Amino acid sequence: MGKITKKDKKELIEVSNLFNTYVNENREKIDESLVSLRLMKEVDDFLCLNNINQRDFARDLEYSEAYISQLMSGTKKFNASFINKLEKLYNIIIEFNIKYKNTKSKRYKISKITEHKEGLEIDKFEIEHTKDFIMCAESVQFISSNNYQKLI
Repeated sequence: MGKITKKDKKELIEVSNLFNTYVNENREKIDESLVSLRLMKEVDDFLCLNNINQRDFARDLEYSEAYISQLMSGTKKFNASFINKLEKLYNIIIEFNIKYKNTKSKRYKISKITEHKEGLEIDKFEIEHTKDFIMCAESVQFISSNNYQKLI
């Protein structure tokens, strides 16, 4: 490869400036497309895991194959009506999690189960958390002070 000339550098700077201008002027549309792409990937994974092709998917949801193709290619964006129909038809829940960008985040779900054993109430808490895409579960049991007095 030859040496980069001043003219080449100038052209590179102009192209870079044009690109940056385009991105800045279209930031909202670009960000919306990225959000839609994340959802599209989840739907695509769902279809793959359940061996559902786009033709059957379109038929099941009562949309045209062309519309589903446009959604899956990113030409059209997912909307709440589509998500609602998808959830109801396949008995699923599409979850949205708010995470801070550029940080490792953990997500927790705490469930409380009260068990009755030998006249005692035992509160059992199950803590599920995700860390680095691995689901972990821990269980903790508590006996209330009233029940503790019964044990003594």
